[in-house]
Amino acid sequence: MNILIAILVLGVIIFIHELGHFLTAKFFKMPVSEFSIGMGPQVYSYDTMKTTYSFRAIPIGGFVNIEGMEVDSKVEDGFNSKPAYARFIVLIAGVFMNFLLAFIIMFISIYSNGKYVPSEKAIIGNVFKEAKAVEYIQPKDRILEIEGYKINNWSDIGNNLKKLGKKEKVSMKVERAGEIKELVVPLTYDPNSKREMLGVLPEYSIKKFTMLEASKLSLKSGVKIITDTLSGLKMIVTGKVKSEEISGPIGIIKVVGEASKEGASIVFWLMALLSVNIGVLNLLPLPALDGGRIIFVLLEMIGIRVNKKIEERVHMVGMLILFGFIIFITTNDIFNLTK
Repeated sequence: MNILIAILVLGVIIFIHELGHFLTAKFFKMPVSEFSIGMGPQVYSYDTMKTTYSFRAIPIGGFVNIEGMEVDSKVEDGFNSKPAYARFIVLIAGVFMNFLLAFIIMFISIYSNGKYVPSEKAIIGNVFKEAKAVEYIQPKDRILEIEGYKINNWSDIGNNLKKLGKKEKVSMKVERAGEIKELVVPLTYDPNSKREMLGVLPEYSIKKFTMLEASKLSLKSGVKIITDTLSGLKMIVTGKVKSEEISGPIGIIKVVGEASKEGASIVFWLMALLSVNIGVLNLLPLPALDGGRIIFVLLEMIGIRVNKKIEERVHMVGMLILFGFIIFITTNDIFNLTK
């Protein structure tokens, strides 16, 4: 079941991407011979007068076969016969749809679910079982004072504990069920922060957002994903990420499958993340990718025409390199699974 969910997630992302190319190609009256979901041999196809719609055996990937992209093509209204701006829109439409899908998912999630925010007052939501304080303080306790310092909000707890330096116990004043209690509570040493802590988490409430706030947060989240993706690519290029840490389709299926155990909301957020990732990767100015083709169209739009035969050879070399990279990361995924 987890594998089916993962394949469905990837299928939706790829379908949306190819749908962008398909719809804009149709808008500019470019002939589309096939719109396929999946790769490999056809499993099912539906033929119309102009386009074949098909499902293929390998449920990863997909393509839109827009006629007239070949150098010597004489197809009427083919891709290369259209103005540069039309070709640019068709090429970038897939990435746009990936970003749009991610925005819609994030907007719906943020607007419908809101955001968990800590209580304005220093009210305890949970006490760690490992903390020594677990026998002294309880969830719903409101912390009023620590060693005589007034506690007005949650950040005051950590700030005041820092002022106290190394102490094994602290005197506290808490409000519990309407009563004020004075306690002496032992602290717990945290090796990560290398200081003594209470070992508590705040009480959270759900903050709802307006449609405008949800839209802004969705855009901000999308931009953050893009910057994180670019940072990750930079780390790969500079060798800061080991080759065995790079995941391909099989690795993604494993991650999505594991995420599905945590619930639908996590799967949808992961779908948004992957959709942005795929959009960014397709925008890279590399031959055979949408970004590589867009570079040549942009050059044409500013008056620099590259010989179409040279462009096609560049894309062919890029396609071979891309296939080699896919084989490498797929082999890497299989090796990681056998560990």
